[in-house]
Amino acid sequence: MRTIYIILFFGLFSCKKDKVDDIYKTIEPLEYFPAYPGSYWVYSNGDTLKVTDKYEQCIFNSEGYSAVPDYDTLILPKLILNKIYNPNDISAFVNGYSISKQTTSFYKDAAFKGILSLVEGDEFIKSYHDEGHQTIGKTIKTDTTILIGNTIYQDVIVTIEFDKACPSNTNYSAEECADLKEYYSKNIGLIKRESRYNFPTGTAPYITDFELIKCEIKK
Repeated sequence: MRTIYIILFFGLFSCKKDKVDDIYKTIEPLEYFPAYPGSYWVYSNGDTLKVTDKYEQCIFNSEGYSAVPDYDTLILPKLILNKIYNPNDISAFVNGYSISKQTTSFYKDAAFKGILSLVEGDEFIKSYHDEGHQTIGKTIKTDTTILIGNTIYQDVIVTIEFDKACPSNTNYSAEECADLKEYYSKNIGLIKRESRYNFPTGTAPYITDFELIKCEIKK
């Protein structure tokens, strides 16, 4: 059953309606993820995140895994991922501060998953897993400043990612359970990602996965 769903899901995010005279709502990018058509970001690990040259039609089931689907259509920016998000996927749609889920996601996942929140302390769902596990994102800092190379980035939002089962079933906090940290700069987007592999201890060091080298935002 899951295999069938994955195939259907892929189709929903790939197909176009035959009617060309329908008018759908266009969702423009937001300031902490300014994925305007034609923009790109080059990172230190050699990967490049790109946006296609125009907004594209996205058809999705707004009811997630409900037995009664409710299909919706938006005109959204489309990312060429190059391994930055959704491993093994070629592309994803951007809907504000969320992107479309992986084609291999658990069937309970909603059509879009959160990548950040502007409010410190806010949590957002990234994905579900079997046996009660759930990947949660959390904003832990806002309006902070970091230095990458010779560039000072201000108005930076810092997020973490953790398995909800860790703080729920242990004495560790979400910050101690986290194994990934991301940094988003205003009017630029993702500028840095870090991971750690010896957790939860609260003291395990984060290792830099990549940092932003250059970008071009085409508003």
